[in-house]
Amino acid sequence: MSKVDQQKKQYDFEIRGAKVFATCNELSRISKPLQSRFRILQLPRYNEEQFIKFSVKVLKNLNDPLARYIGHIVFEQGRDIGTVMSVGKLLKNSDGPEDVNRIIQTLMKYGVKEEKK
Repeated sequence: MSKVDQQKKQYDFEIRGAKVFATCNELSRISKPLQSRFRILQLPRYNEEQFIKFSVKVLKNLNDPLARYIGHIVFEQGRDIGTVMSVGKLLKNSDGPEDVNRIIQTLMKYGVKEEKK
């Protein structure tokens, strides 16, 4: 039984058959009690061809050669699909490889760093 408070009213409801899925890049950063509630599956990393195909799917708003180029460059830089999406949001279809390189260099130099606790 779950409870939800919304606009000073409380609603009770029951969810049956729900399944929860989660992903993480670093399992060591997830607490042991939380890890114990999930089945842990170690998936193989994408090879370059798979990563580029996935990049093209994610960047469907860009032309294919540009999306493939982004996938190739990001694969070499660290294989982070989040970087692919960030670069894709900053580009126009008329942009070229030099624009991709400039954006990736900027992200690598000034990208958001996680706070250490």
